[in-house]
Amino acid sequence: MQLTARACLGAALLLTLFARPAGVAAEEPATSVALFAGGAKADIPIALPIPKGGAATDEFYTTLKRDLEISGWFRIIDPAAYTEVPTAGIRLGEFDFAAWRTPGAAVLAKTEVQTTTSGRRAEVWVYDVAGGVKLGAKAFSGPEAAQRTLAHRTADTIIRLITGQPSFFDTRLAFVSSGTGNKEVYVMDVDGGGRRQITRNKSINLSPRWNAGGSALCFTSYLNGNPDLFVADLLKSSIRRVSARTGINTGCAWAPQGDRIALTLSPGSDSDIFTIDPLAGTQIAQLTNSPGIDVSPTWSPDGSKIAFVSERGGGAQIYVMDSAGGAARRVSFQGNQNTSPSWSPKGDKIAFVGRDGAFDVFTVNVDGSGMRRITQGMGDNEDPSWSPEGDFLTFSSTRTGASHIWLASADGRHQVQLTSGGGGFTNPHWSGHLSW
Repeated sequence: MQLTARACLGAALLLTLFARPAGVAAEEPATSVALFAGGAKADIPIALPIPKGGAATDEFYTTLKRDLEISGWFRIIDPAAYTEVPTAGIRLGEFDFAAWRTPGAAVLAKTEVQTTTSGRRAEVWVYDVAGGVKLGAKAFSGPEAAQRTLAHRTADTIIRLITGQPSFFDTRLAFVSSGTGNKEVYVMDVDGGGRRQITRNKSINLSPRWNAGGSALCFTSYLNGNPDLFVADLLKSSIRRVSARTGINTGCAWAPQGDRIALTLSPGSDSDIFTIDPLAGTQIAQLTNSPGIDVSPTWSPDGSKIAFVSERGGGAQIYVMDSAGGAARRVSFQGNQNTSPSWSPKGDKIAFVGRDGAFDVFTVNVDGSGMRRITQGMGDNEDPSWSPEGDFLTFSSTRTGASHIWLASADGRHQVQLTSGGGGFTNPHWSGHLSW
C-alpha cells in the first residue's frame, strides 16, 4: 500500500445519547498526519495493547477494539504475539519500536485510562511503526459513566490519524426490537452497545426515522388501534401523536431542513405521499396522485427531490420526483418488487431492497444506472440506511437465524453483525453526526 501524508480532519465530538456527559472534552489537539489515505477499506495491521493506568479499563478497551473492527480499516494483531515488556510507557521514547515490528504491526495505538476527581481521563498515542514516528496524540476526559464515549472518541481519533477519513462513532442507530414481546423503538451506539428503549407502550411500533439534528424520531405506532404517526422528542423525553388520519400514517421521513415530514396517507382507497408539519401535524401538500400504491418516501440530501416506491408501472419500483410533487421518473428496472429506498448523503445513489427469491440490498445511481448488489445468499436483508458520509449501510438480516442489525461498506465487501441477543432487530435508521 502506498504511504501518504495529508491533513487529518479534526476529531468529531461524541456524546452519549440521553446521558450526555457534558464534561467529556478533548484536552489537546491531534497531530495532522494521515499514514494511510484513500477511500478503499483495508486490513491495516494494528497493535492495540491493553490500556495503561489504574482505572478499570475492560469496558473502554472492549468498546475501542470493537469500534476498530467495525470500521473495516484494521486487522488487530493477536495480543499473544506482543513482545513488549510490561513496564514500557505509551509516549514517544518510553518504548522500543522494535517490539512492535516483530509481530508485524504497521501502526500502533497506545492508550491510558486514569481515574480523576471528576471521573475518567483517556489518552491515545498513535504511531507509524515502520517509520518510528508519532502520528498524533489526544486526551479526553469525562464522568465515570462515560467510558464508552471516551472509547468511541479514541477510535475516531485513531481512524482519522491513520487513514485521514472520518468515522461514524458519534452517531446512533434507531431500530425496532421485539425483545419485550412487543415491537418497541430503541436507539443504540453503532457498535451495538449503549442500547436505550424509547417506547414502552406495549404495542406495535415501526420504522423510526431520525430528524437531521438527531434530537427527534418519527415512527408509526398502533397504540390507538390505527397506524398513526408519532414523534419522540429525545431531549425532552416526550412522545406525541402528530398524525391520526383515517387509514395509514406510515413511512415517515424528515426533510433535511426539519420543516416537513413526508409520509404515506390513505384518505381514500389509494395510498399517496404527503407532507405534514412536524409540530402541528397539519397537511402541507399532497405530492402524488396516481393509481396504485405510493409509499416509503426518502429525501435527497439537499431536499429538492424525493425517492419513493410506486406500483404505477406494474410491480413495486423506485421512482424519483421533485419534492414539490409532479412527474416522477423510474430508477429501478430489474425485478418487480423493489422497495425501501434510502437516498445516500452523497446524493449520487439510492439503496433499496429487491426480491430475488430472498430479499437483498442493492444500490443504484440516481439516474437509474450502475445497479450494484450488496447482499446475496445471506437470508433476507431489508430496510437499508446510509451512514452520514454515505460510505456504509446498515440493514436488518436473517442470515444468522433471527433478524439482526448488520453493517456493510458501500461496496458490500465488509459486513459485520451489530446486534446480539434474542427478540429480533429490524427497521434500522442511521442518525447524522450528533452535536448535543
